[in-house]
This record gives sequence, structure tokens and C-alpha cells, in this order.
Amino acid sequence: MNATLKDAGCASTAYRSNRKTPEPADSPQQSALFRKSWTMGQPLPKGKLSGLVPPGFLETWHPQRLRQYEEIEERKGITELEERHTYHGRLDEECLRYATLPRVSWALLWMQHGGRLLFTWLLPLFAVAMAILWFQVRENETFKSFFWDGIFPFLAYFFLPMLLCWGIGRFLEKKYPKVVYQVPKGPLWELNRRTGMVTLFKDPEKEGQSGEVRGQAPFHEWDGYLLSLPDHQGNIWYRLVLVHKTREWALPMNQLLAATTNREDVLAYWDLVRQYMDVTKPLPDIPLFEAWRHLDPTTAEYDRKKGRDPQYWRNMDEEDYEDFKRKNRTALASFSW
Repeated sequence: MNATLKDAGCASTAYRSNRKTPEPADSPQQSALFRKSWTMGQPLPKGKLSGLVPPGFLETWHPQRLRQYEEIEERKGITELEERHTYHGRLDEECLRYATLPRVSWALLWMQHGGRLLFTWLLPLFAVAMAILWFQVRENETFKSFFWDGIFPFLAYFFLPMLLCWGIGRFLEKKYPKVVYQVPKGPLWELNRRTGMVTLFKDPEKEGQSGEVRGQAPFHEWDGYLLSLPDHQGNIWYRLVLVHKTREWALPMNQLLAATTNREDVLAYWDLVRQYMDVTKPLPDIPLFEAWRHLDPTTAEYDRKKGRDPQYWRNMDEEDYEDFKRKNRTALASFSW
């Protein structure tokens, strides 16, 4: 967090909300099936920003996490600025670049947490069921035969594998974290504030495709859509998707903010993305970007004029932060979207 300011000039393609942007040169190349799949949701406006924050961002990136990062840096003897260039994912003043763990990492995590959830949820139900069954058959059968014929097979062939998956996964995560949390092979997408470009990458899991661009266009050529999908219980789930105006490129943005039943959360997310990409405006003032604010010239000038404490979020106590989250949630619900 003690990184020095470097050349932070913005490209001519950088998104600026105060200028008229040209329409894409390409003629529409989208099929009816593509448009039905990705653009049937509510199109989102590019007008005035709400200034509100998706609650998920405040839950994931919070003051305590900033302090934890600082402690990790001190132990390693490095700064985030030095470390971030060795990692395929970035969330800073230059770009939002998302990279997911390799498939083997996800398999190990699913093995551990799937085994844990199934074991802890199903074992109590099994115990209750066996207890009820025992009281029904105990007059005609000994407990020993009941155990070996009715209980043991379930324990050996059903619950023991769950317990082993949980235990082995937890052991690897604790003792050999690099085996579980392997370095991503490459990014999946990127929103670059300085260049204004939205980039889709090819599947990094495929041989020779890591880091290769699948599609790229300036942010003003993308529209935001509020997609909604009901679940089996009738709840409506919302998520943000960026769709190119002419090409068959769609970018679901649910990696940073998962699908939610609160429509206003996604609308605030769209506003946050637009503010982040707009170089005429400062970075959104949330804990996630505090370490990088001084590296963005627009944000640094804004903070200087406002007299903003560089460690405003870093030094905020938990009580004040909880109060901020409550006010933000109330404002989200009452805002005229």
C-alpha cells in the first residue's frame, strides 16, 4: 500500500461520460437466439449515478480485510503493487480482471465442502431415523444384529466416504494450500479503466489458449442488462450481464456479485461498474479500492480537494462500518430506480 505513483495516462478509448461516443462501426451480427438469450432482460440506463454500493461488495471487502492484507504484506516484506503483477486476477485502479481457480482446485474444494455439508446434514437425520426404526423392531431383533445389518452398511459405504472427502480436503488445504489453491492459468475477462476496453479471454484451461483474447471492444459499445430467472420455489434471481451492441459477446458479471433476489443490488452494481470505467469520475469510494486511490489521477485530485483521509476505510471501526452498511441498505431500498 506504499506503492509510488506511475504514469497513469488514459488511452483515447477510455470511457468518458461527458463526451458523445460513436456507434459501433460493425453492422449487427447477433442471431435471434443470442438476443433472446442475453437481451430479453431490462436494459440498464447510462444516466445519473446513484452513488450507492452493492451490499455484497461491502461484505466481501471490509476494513478488517484491509488490515489483514496489511499484516500479510508486512510478514512477506512486499507490497500489493509488487505482488499483483504476478497474479492473473486484479481488482485495482487500472483494471477489474477476473481469473478463476483451475478445475483441479475446484474439484478439491467441492470434495472437501461437499463431504462436510453432506456428512453434517445427513448424519443427524440418519441417526434419528435409525433410532425410530430401532424402537419399532427391538422386540424381535438384538441391537447387535440391527447395527450390523441396518446401520453399519450406511456408515461404511455412505458416510465414511463423505468423512474421508472432508478430512482429506481439509488436510490438504491446511498443510498443502498450494495444492488446493493453484495459480489460475489465465484470466476470463477484464474491464480496464485506463484503456476503456472490455476484454473477453479464451478458456485458460484449454491448451495454448491462456491469455488469448476472444473479443474486445470499448466500454461504450456494451449495454448492461438486468437478467432475471425464477427458481423452483418461485423466487426471482437477478444478475448483471454486459452485452456487446453488435457482436455475439456476452459477459455475465456474477463473479464479483453473485445472483441475488434483490433487484436494487444489481442496479447499484451497474452504477459501480459505470463509475469505475468513467475516467472523469473518481473510483468508487469503497474499501476494495482504498489502497489504489492515490494511483488514479482523477481520484487523487478528487481526494486532495475533499481532504479525504487516505486510510478512511482502513481505520474505520466495526461499529461505524455496520452503521454505514445499514444506511446504504436503507438508501438502496428507498432509491427511485
